[in-house]
Amino acid sequence: MHITKAHIPAIGWTLFIASSCLLPAAAFKNIEFTLFGLDKLAHLVLYLAFVILWALSIPGEFTKGLKTKLAATSIGYGVLIEILQSAMSLGRSYDMDDIIANTAGCMLGLFCISFIKRKMPLLKNRLPFLRHLY
Repeated sequence: MHITKAHIPAIGWTLFIASSCLLPAAAFKNIEFTLFGLDKLAHLVLYLAFVILWALSIPGEFTKGLKTKLAATSIGYGVLIEILQSAMSLGRSYDMDDIIANTAGCMLGLFCISFIKRKMPLLKNRLPFLRHLY
């Protein structure tokens, strides 16, 4: 795989997810995420952006096969993060609800990507920095 400028946001977001989700639980003791399910919403948004950024880094037509591979990879990454949270003795635990929220974010991202790719010329026009990435 040849890494391009379009891969930089996707790789950065992947590292952001890993670093933020694998912080010790003590780092979050002053933040109350469970209020109104904000924790699950955060997971959904993290993986929605994950899928969109990786999909945008893939040049050309976004085929059904690519969608399947991206879905499997992104869901697998979410499950791996949950397993690592449990295994690394960080005061964090494996949470099936987080996996469900991650998966929902992935599916929503896959649903949105065709629309985003169609609107990319307009987005590049309105947000000039995108021209340098995609």
